[in-house]
Amino acid sequence: MRGCVFLEGMPPNGTLDQADAGSLPPICASEDTSRFRYTYRHGHRSAIRVARVVLETVALNHPNVRWFVFGDDDTLFFPENLVKTLSKYDDGLWYYIGTNSESFAQNKLFSYEMAFGGAGFAISYPLAKVLASVLDSCLVRYPHLYGSDSRIQACLAELGISLTHEPGFHQMDIRGSMLGFLTSHPLRPIVSLHHWEAMDSIFPKMEPKEAMKHLFQAVNIDSQRVVQQTVCYDRWFSWTISVSWGYAVQIFPHHLFLPDALRTLKTYQLWKKGGSGIYELYEVDTLALHPDPCRRPTVFFLHSLSSAADGIRSFYRRMTSENCTFDAFSPRKIEQIIVMSHKLDLDQQQLLAPRRQCCDVLPSAAENVMEIAIRECGLEELVHMH
Repeated sequence: MRGCVFLEGMPPNGTLDQADAGSLPPICASEDTSRFRYTYRHGHRSAIRVARVVLETVALNHPNVRWFVFGDDDTLFFPENLVKTLSKYDDGLWYYIGTNSESFAQNKLFSYEMAFGGAGFAISYPLAKVLASVLDSCLVRYPHLYGSDSRIQACLAELGISLTHEPGFHQMDIRGSMLGFLTSHPLRPIVSLHHWEAMDSIFPKMEPKEAMKHLFQAVNIDSQRVVQQTVCYDRWFSWTISVSWGYAVQIFPHHLFLPDALRTLKTYQLWKKGGSGIYELYEVDTLALHPDPCRRPTVFFLHSLSSAADGIRSFYRRMTSENCTFDAFSPRKIEQIIVMSHKLDLDQQQLLAPRRQCCDVLPSAAENVMEIAIRECGLEELVHMH
């Protein structure tokens, strides 16, 4: 990978210390865009400059380029998963790959055919070359658009190209807790997260940056499995167990039908504060949280991991405490969950036609410890309530 951080101008000497300078990609100063009109009321002219980053990146003429990938300054990428996701596409064809917003209102306001820039998007090399050659002439026709991503989409539409939707990219137009979204991730490798610093920390009692570093302990061991959801049922206690590998395990104190267990718990809040009407609608199949915290699933967050020749062990512990009374049949008696798995390396067929894996609740010597094994499902195996 090669990259560039585009700024309005080069920072003054001494702005970055030596440690920062050694860890950052090169800094590129954007070209002057004052000749272009911008008429969107209360918008920012920088949208034109950011749109031209596509043209200016292509103009760097790096050799052996297959894809150009763009994101905002608050976009977090999962590099191995980005590469794996793009590998299923023919980079010799014209591809524009990204995702919409989770917010119905945002999609209606902008476009369902637009890759939102905060989620990041990818353009194949041959398409990017053509787009760069026509971009300036195209920008002249769209002074009324709000953002840089709207301008890119409009120019690609003029070239006859529509968006290829890839659910691993995430715009994250939400506030509050990401728990519901991350524990019900689509059956695709997670590629990006936007707005993560504006939300609650993904791990309780950690600062957002510290929490992301904690998640990346799992990413560095098994990137493609991170936050992939697996569901299994405990027959003895009639529990439904949802494993979001490398992040959290949820135990529902009752059986849920599998389609309900796969839905997104509504732990988040509206991105637009004080919004109502269409702003309360989302492009997500949600499941309402029970109003009583003691009736909600018990959540165990990633504590640590270990990797050996016989597989990977990830350990999850409760990091929150509610004042709930419980009996011997409550999942709140569990203190630690151990999940055993093998490193996931998806091949081309699995990327194109993914299938969720299965899990088993194993016998455990300790009453307060649950052990779970994740494995590939059998040919005709069904995951269902007993």
